[in-house]
Amino acid sequence: MTIRWNFKSYLSSKHNIYTVTELRATITKKTGYVISIANLCKYVNSRPTMLKLETIEIICSALECEISDFLKIGPKKFKNKNRKKLSFKNTPKEKRGVKSFPNPENYLK
Repeated sequence: MTIRWNFKSYLSSKHNIYTVTELRATITKKTGYVISIANLCKYVNSRPTMLKLETIEIICSALECEISDFLKIGPKKFKNKNRKKLSFKNTPKEKRGVKSFPNPENYLK
């Protein structure tokens, strides 16, 4: 997918928020929730790999916006080259959680 994360530019252009501490103060004042500075730095300075929906709900409530104001997701183009079905058989043995299944006959003795 094409993901465009424009949170930093959205904060500066729409809300005149230029620092993470300003953002944290706004969120705390309007919602009563405190989000850590470290997490807010991740959201402001780079595209996060994972987002909690609860956190996004808090941020959007505090800024009175929608997630689509700073996050755009579009389809990704894939190459049709040697696609493998994702399954246990295609996973390399060293990456499997279980090396081999135990023999059930050993439990009957």
